[in-house]
Amino acid sequence: MKKLIVLATLAALPAAAMADVVISGNLAVGIVNTKESGSGSLTTENRTSGEIKFAGKEDLGNGLKSIWQIATKIDLADTKLDSSKANTSNGWASRDSFVGLQGDFGTVKLGNIYNLPTSGALAIFEDISATIASDIYDTGTRVNNTVAYTTPSIAGFTATVQHSFGTTAVNDDLAVNPDELTNEERKLHAQTLSLAYEGEGFGVTYDGRRAKEDGTNKTSKLHELNATVSLDALSLVAGYAQAKDSDGKRRGYGLSASYAMGNLKPMVGFWKEGDFKNADGSKDNDGHKAYAVGVEYSLSKRTRAGAQVTKVNFDDSATADQRIAMVYLGTKF
Repeated sequence: MKKLIVLATLAALPAAAMADVVISGNLAVGIVNTKESGSGSLTTENRTSGEIKFAGKEDLGNGLKSIWQIATKIDLADTKLDSSKANTSNGWASRDSFVGLQGDFGTVKLGNIYNLPTSGALAIFEDISATIASDIYDTGTRVNNTVAYTTPSIAGFTATVQHSFGTTAVNDDLAVNPDELTNEERKLHAQTLSLAYEGEGFGVTYDGRRAKEDGTNKTSKLHELNATVSLDALSLVAGYAQAKDSDGKRRGYGLSASYAMGNLKPMVGFWKEGDFKNADGSKDNDGHKAYAVGVEYSLSKRTRAGAQVTKVNFDDSATADQRIAMVYLGTKF
């Protein structure tokens, strides 16, 4: 009898410890067919969405709360872990993971945080939106040395400021081994300002990032602006992005729309990215236009299935155009 009591007590301990922890996620896998002009197609099974989150908070009194989150990028189509990259699939805490404080003053977070927090509104598709080939739209990163502050909402308006101190771990664009990072790479600081306004049936967001260029004392700048309008079942999004560094600048803009018809939601998207304009005034013939169409069906409040096709046409005839088609199944929890 004593053994049963001990076992029951031990079994109850994890439940008590997890009482204030919320577990959520989004998992989806698609069958993707990719074709480039002048060549055959390739069909693969790919991750289209995948993330699991553990989040919690503690009431500290006087309106103050401590908050935390650990989020991990999940790839159900390929469970291999590439330890040479910081933002890898199936790597623990590879998505927004932080500790922080929340109160009447707003929210402060410290950790591994995406540095364009309100960007990407045009990406309404499951995975291959019209912005898939963009070099400038929704191109934020997660740096594992970031502090962020978000104001409380005032008449629908919020602002977020972030400072990233550089990296102490591997990154896609940096050294393979953390021990090989140079002091210059560790000092690649970046600052971000995000502004958002949410009104009745519409919203506007702005993200601006200023970052030190690798190996120089110069800085690069990125601006992204999005506007969303909801008219009953119809949702419209307009987006614009501009990036500039010491080499030159590039601009792009696009539109997307979706219409809810019961459980069925058709979607369309468009993105046009201009040629890169060099600092000397010349242009590279490397712009493109992209078109996306798709439809999603809600099997339940959590489970969805869909199909979509995206076509990317490059301005340079020497660059092969792309057509990407996909069917997928996903669920949220």
